[in-house]
Amino acid sequence: MSQIQDYQEAQQVLEQNEIHIMPSEVHGVISGLLACGLDIQSDEYLQILSDVFNEGQSFNSNLKSFFADFYKLVTSNLDKDDLSFELYLPHEDESQADQANALVAWVSGFLLGFGLKQKNYGKLSPDVKEVITDFTEISKLDTHFDETEDDAQALYEIIEYARISTLLCFAELGKKQQSAAPQSKTLH
Repeated sequence: MSQIQDYQEAQQVLEQNEIHIMPSEVHGVISGLLACGLDIQSDEYLQILSDVFNEGQSFNSNLKSFFADFYKLVTSNLDKDDLSFELYLPHEDESQADQANALVAWVSGFLLGFGLKQKNYGKLSPDVKEVITDFTEISKLDTHFDETEDDAQALYEIIEYARISTLLCFAELGKKQQSAAPQSKTLH
């Protein structure tokens, strides 16, 4: 996964391939797809990303590999029981505005990915509905920050909320899909 270790390098790969989005948005879309139940073993995500980010055109092999690395990053961290999942955002050394813009892109991507796969909003639990409502509000966040300690703390809290909320959605909808696979039953 060396291509996606560094946020700036990931941004360069996207720009060099004329995909004009933030790496955080890619991570958010994949997270949203998985959080609402896309089968982890599926490679359907590539077609979805192509439809969303490349007007349905197939990606070149470099981009396919790049997106596969992102997919592995998200799936490996979402599927752990240790809550190690993190949003893919610029390093904390970057400005709060850069981090906030990336957060808004991530949350918007999550909502997009979630919405593409979730067809029955009415059957979602109140907790998941609240997450979607809150994420919609976060996607409208004013990303102008004064670079104060209070702003840094507020940004951290929003990022942490988004992280935990993603895990909640995945636990309720994504893992449910994983365990819903047909199991053989032995009659005694």
